[in-house]
Amino acid sequence: MIPVLFINCSGEPFVEEIMAHLKQYETRTRNTLKSLLSWALGERILIAETGHGRPLVRCSAVIDQVVEVRDRKTWEEYLESTWIPLGSKYDWKPDTKVKYLYHLTDVRPVAAPFRLPQSCRRHGRVWAEYEWGSAL
Repeated sequence: MIPVLFINCSGEPFVEEIMAHLKQYETRTRNTLKSLLSWALGERILIAETGHGRPLVRCSAVIDQVVEVRDRKTWEEYLESTWIPLGSKYDWKPDTKVKYLYHLTDVRPVAAPFRLPQSCRRHGRVWAEYEWGSAL
């Protein structure tokens, strides 16, 4: 079994940016990947683009670090590596209390992008468990 991280690309091409090594951190306003990373930190995971039908697995990566950001100044230090557009809905807001940054390393495209089967065990809209063969 390999975890599949869902990244919503309906408004921004985040997975494309990850594959181009521009977006080095996946960002969340809650620690939604805590349960995934309790056993997969430092392990290879798949990354699926969502927001356009069934999740499309496009690449794999390793999350090797989680950074908890609690102020705008620190957020701005990471902003370039997050590839979050200034002023977008993903940027730091006046009422933001915390952002979780998941550092993505060793990003590799899958041999052939594929739609995630509906039979996968899903963990909400955040991630899923996939039984894989030769996806990597």
